[in-house]
Amino acid sequence: MRKIRTKLLTPLTPDAAVIYRDHVIAWDEDGIAFIRRFDPALDKDCEDRRDLLCLPGFIDVHVHLSQYRIRGAYEPSLLNWLERHVFPEEARSVDPAYAKTLSDEFFQALFIAGTSTAVIYTAPFAEACEAAFASAASSGARALIGMTMMDSNGPPELIQSTDYAFSRSVELFERWHGRNPLLEYVFTPRFALSCSKELMSRVADFASARSAWIQTHLSENRGEIEHVLQLFEADSYTQVYERLGLLTDKTILAHAIHLDEAELDILAAHACKIAHCPDSNFFLKSGEFNYPALAAKKLRIGIGSDVAAGTALSMLYHAKMANFRQSAHSLKPERLFHHITLGNATLLGLEERIGSLEPGKEADLCFLRLPSPALPDEDLLSALCFWGHEWLVEETVVAGRTVFRRLEA
Repeated sequence: MRKIRTKLLTPLTPDAAVIYRDHVIAWDEDGIAFIRRFDPALDKDCEDRRDLLCLPGFIDVHVHLSQYRIRGAYEPSLLNWLERHVFPEEARSVDPAYAKTLSDEFFQALFIAGTSTAVIYTAPFAEACEAAFASAASSGARALIGMTMMDSNGPPELIQSTDYAFSRSVELFERWHGRNPLLEYVFTPRFALSCSKELMSRVADFASARSAWIQTHLSENRGEIEHVLQLFEADSYTQVYERLGLLTDKTILAHAIHLDEAELDILAAHACKIAHCPDSNFFLKSGEFNYPALAAKKLRIGIGSDVAAGTALSMLYHAKMANFRQSAHSLKPERLFHHITLGNATLLGLEERIGSLEPGKEADLCFLRLPSPALPDEDLLSALCFWGHEWLVEETVVAGRTVFRRLEA
């Protein structure tokens, strides 16, 4: 059992967090055994790391593994960016050796950023998705992973047959569902433009029957929306997904920027989950996420890095961007911190297992080096969010296992 004497910060509610000064946290692979104030009589055997701050491991609810190496490759709009940068890069993952190297690199980068859980898109090849699962399993990551599905309106080297996209996804689901307590499969139609009605309907039927997760994109770019409405002869983008049965309480929709009142009502009626990607929205000039409107509908909002349109894996950076990308609506540090920890855990239905520091929860932990000179406790959470990625991650722990530890200089 590990015992560390340190300072802890954990979320309580969306608008409250608590700091525990000079406490001991103890854990093993069964979870967090206890958290208590340091007692010299009881805690002589603990590691003294009062130079660190212990947090719950960060959670990223939307990221593209297959795009990790093209972060910062710029185009001023989504569809051009996909054609010029994303599709050629994803095509490289047809090579199993490349897919494995990329997967190993990606998960190590996640851990260096303090992220313990991620919801992941891979390239549209079953072998690339298998490589991601293998890397996740060997490295100790916690993740939902899906093979991107696209059977229409894309480059020939990425287009799948409808049967391939669906049957291989089902095979991956059957192979990984329930096999590893840290890993799950998520059905991953890229977006309506690249998926046929038949494919999306088949995914919806299977996911409904098996209570499986679905992830896709919704209303990211106005040009994208216009194409979708023409292609499907629908009144709204959201209506397309609703008609095909893709909207459930286990559907994660990324972006959701350009939505009208009727669409918000549809999403709320189905209890859909929303992955807000503020850095990506800014990078591609897609638009401003209407946080107040979605929150008013009581939609469950999470934050995702959306690498590679998001430019970094650091969830602290994306917490900062979530506030910066609201022109008038203020998101306080407590809310931002909650989003990338317990809030994202709740979105995934994992709030009883991860997302906060509590005895009995699984030990997903992130240790950051405290700044010098020391900050007053009342300024710590604000600095954590708004200094962003300047906080140095010293160690990341997933389910009690250290998956990254910075070497001493």
